[in-house]
Amino acid sequence: MDEEQDFAYAVSEKALRHIAETAGREVPGVVAIRSRSVSVAGGIVRVHLAVRARYGGDLYHLALAVQQRAAAVIEEMAEPEGLDISVTIEDLAFPPAE
Repeated sequence: MDEEQDFAYAVSEKALRHIAETAGREVPGVVAIRSRSVSVAGGIVRVHLAVRARYGGDLYHLALAVQQRAAAVIEEMAEPEGLDISVTIEDLAFPPAE
């Protein structure tokens, strides 16, 4: 196959889900993360991530960091035409009681 020849491929929603979740887990302060929904339509990838965060942190900046990290990795790995990532802080992890 010639490198100049057109090549078509697709990245499944399942793969995109794994990429987003793995990238989000790399953000300090994230205890757990899961994709609430992933869809691809017209080249636009939409991901909604639900985060369980450590209690006491800046939740706004945590959500922003998760969004930016997931976007960067999806763009690098899948090169979508468009990308929409939303993040919800769904739960908090509290330190154990003494």
